[in-house]
Amino acid sequence: MRKTRFVSTFASSQKGADTPGQTEPAGGLRKRTLAAGVSMGVGALLCFALSAGFSGGHSAVADTTAPEISSLQEQIRITEAKTATLPKADDAERGLTAAQTAAGQVAKLQNDYRYLTPSVAADGGTLDTATSQSTLHNLIPYFAPSVHQADLGPWYLLARDKDVAAGVGIPMSFNSGFKWVAQVPYLVNDDSTITVTWLAMETRTGAGERPAVLAWARADYDLVRKAFVKLRTGTTATGEALKQEVKAP
Repeated sequence: MRKTRFVSTFASSQKGADTPGQTEPAGGLRKRTLAAGVSMGVGALLCFALSAGFSGGHSAVADTTAPEISSLQEQIRITEAKTATLPKADDAERGLTAAQTAAGQVAKLQNDYRYLTPSVAADGGTLDTATSQSTLHNLIPYFAPSVHQADLGPWYLLARDKDVAAGVGIPMSFNSGFKWVAQVPYLVNDDSTITVTWLAMETRTGAGERPAVLAWARADYDLVRKAFVKLRTGTTATGEALKQEVKAP
């Protein structure tokens, strides 16, 4: 399990939607670092060690508490070492901003694939590589080489979008039944990555209905590589029943 190194909050772009897993907290951008909390923890450990090892005004450490003191001292050493590696607040904020910007661009490019739904449906689910190559080419720089290009095709297409007239090129009047939205990242993990989630949200709902999540994607933004790694995608039960099948070319 990864531990949080830095936490910050951004305004969430989706409210009231059913989302898989935990949704990110909303609010203004705040600078908060765990260094202060770690320092307080170190101080608390020190105080505990002293109170456990010295009693009755004597300066000798009791034999029964010596192992506990040694263990606490090792924890303090490890904690201090980890504290030294914590990112500065400004660096962490820049990393979060970079991750959010990249995530927004990826969402935009995945949304561009929606315009191909009519042709995909007409071709029995086959994606025309010639028409999708431009979007794929623009997506590749946002991901590390470890992410296969085959995984950067359409993450989800909605079957009922096939009824939208294809027009010439990208139709300006296109109104898809869903939209990819990047969920704002709010923490930096201790491996210098930021986990980002994208949700394919339904856009056409009846009065009083909440938009359904049709599909999701998740990746870690590597602050060193400045690219996304460990991409995972999936669909919800609702999305699976409504999706347009896309076959490998």
